[in-house]
Amino acid sequence: MGEAKRRLAAALASDKWPGGRARCPQCLGERVTCAAVPEGQTFYGKELAVCGDCRIGWEPIEEAEIWDRSDRYCCGSAPCDNCAFRPGSNEQLDREKWRGLIGSLKAGASFYCHKGVPIAPRSDTGFAYPADRRKLRLCRGYLNALSMWWAKDKETAG
Repeated sequence: MGEAKRRLAAALASDKWPGGRARCPQCLGERVTCAAVPEGQTFYGKELAVCGDCRIGWEPIEEAEIWDRSDRYCCGSAPCDNCAFRPGSNEQLDREKWRGLIGSLKAGASFYCHKGVPIAPRSDTGFAYPADRRKLRLCRGYLNALSMWWAKDKETAG
């Protein structure tokens, strides 16, 4: 096992989860500063974290919501505080765009959680999601919606 894999395994086993309030999701460093988001800011969550080593910022994952601490990409047990699937979310304000997204998700697209992902304000999504889909965490709000859509489909088919 290489040094990077050893560091990641140790991080996952510790009480400092990568992307949480005490460990950087990118370099796994522990020099993290957290602060409340300024009043009136609506795009990001209530709190932001910044790594003192690699200088990236992210919205911390709520560590108490992590189901499987052995799986870095496990989804949470509940939608996050600013999940796109929560009623009244910013993502749902543009009704036409939201309907288009739901249509693509029902057709087989996936939706990923933004918590613990480095912030990239100039990107299309506002986050620097990794290109490797295996390193993405599915959004709990999306998974809840998906199970609801499947139940409705089963109900109408049966």
